Amino acid sequence: MPWLDIAVAVGLIATLLTALTTRKRSLTPVSAVGGAAFILLGVAWWVEGDRWQVIALTVCGALVAGLAVWARSGRLTVLSRVASVVVVAALVVVAGAAWGLPPLQVPAPSGPQAVGVGSTVWIDDTRDAHGGHGDGSESRSIPATVWYPASTSGENAAYLPDRGRAAALTGALSAQYGMPALVFDSVARGRANAAEDTPPAEGRFPVVIASPGSGSTRWLMTSWAEELASHGVIVMALDHPYDSASAELADGSTADTELVATGDDERDQAAADAAAAIRAQDISAVIDRIDRGDAGLPALDHADPSLIIAAGHSLGGAAAIEAARMDDRIRGVVDIDGMPRSPADTDLGRPVLFLVAGDSDPNPEYDTTVDGFLARGDAERVTLDGVAHLGLVDAGLILAPLPTITGIRGPEGPRLSAQATLVLIDAVTSGGPADLKALSRIGAVG
Repeated sequence: MPWLDIAVAVGLIATLLTALTTRKRSLTPVSAVGGAAFILLGVAWWVEGDRWQVIALTVCGALVAGLAVWARSGRLTVLSRVASVVVVAALVVVAGAAWGLPPLQVPAPSGPQAVGVGSTVWIDDTRDAHGGHGDGSESRSIPATVWYPASTSGENAAYLPDRGRAAALTGALSAQYGMPALVFDSVARGRANAAEDTPPAEGRFPVVIASPGSGSTRWLMTSWAEELASHGVIVMALDHPYDSASAELADGSTADTELVATGDDERDQAAADAAAAIRAQDISAVIDRIDRGDAGLPALDHADPSLIIAAGHSLGGAAAIEAARMDDRIRGVVDIDGMPRSPADTDLGRPVLFLVAGDSDPNPEYDTTVDGFLARGDAERVTLDGVAHLGLVDAGLILAPLPTITGIRGPEGPRLSAQATLVLIDAVTSGGPADLKALSRIGAVG
């Protein structure tokens, strides 16, 4: 809880200032203020554990206690005053970090269904490791996590259930986004709402197959997926080896992203086009598994193969559109703020929903491309005001709600995206148009 950490920092600053200003008077004020601050610090340890912000606050607390005793001794020196200023500055920095990097708290899903989660790595032996058609010496691995309606609830799983890979993933995300690994500390420590490998609910459910952004990870789609699953939808989020930040392979090894910006726009765009096409083939390979009935996860025995929707964030959205263009088994598409990379005259002939980050710089090329889909077919565009590109996934839960980064409504982004996705699923299920009134309650339509 960032406000708890901030309250501790404020309390420690108040303790130090009280000690400095009342050093020749009663001990009561500094004892009262300091006692309250250290009680809050204890609560922070109990609630948050050994987060680096809490450890930093504890170190500062020890220094505050020492400086308070020093002040009460009546022997204030230039050194003690300088030390007090340094400690106050450190507490201000820690408070800022607590606000900017809050503990990950995945919102409880709003639907009536309990949610289960399970992961696997599938193999597509028709393609090589990088998704092409090479010599076949190593087959394509497709790591996936499935969130599904469960028959019973259970203990909440860790946000990253495979603790052994948490360090590798957070390190890869740190390298990808050029941020310190501490930024992703809460991802490794957080807990989600789904219960791992709990029995699936009876019945047949629509299926959403999702692809994350370039250099990102399927785990950042967790809160979106849990919300959908709680409303009776099976969600499969994929990672794409050598494209996603860090993806586990069938042999137990790990493949980090090989996509890097070169600064040559034409070359970079061609690489993104190729990556979207490979991702689209990964989505179709997963559908093949569902059709054959050999997916290997009990939850997928309850998948309705006639109600498959492709979805994705950023480059994953482009992959979802391309997958639908190439695979008629896909009945609808949700593109979450992704630039389509299919041919300019693509007409899917199926419902398509474009979710657009309202807190972003103008992009005329993107607007024109989406306008083309709206003019040609059964497509709708919903703009989410106050939500930036990263706020549409769980980055909005691990970073402060900053304009243009996650957006001032960033923490709401995944929930809003899920609500809009449910409207698209209802349209696919009923065979009718999307409910524009329902979409207009989520964002600006058109």
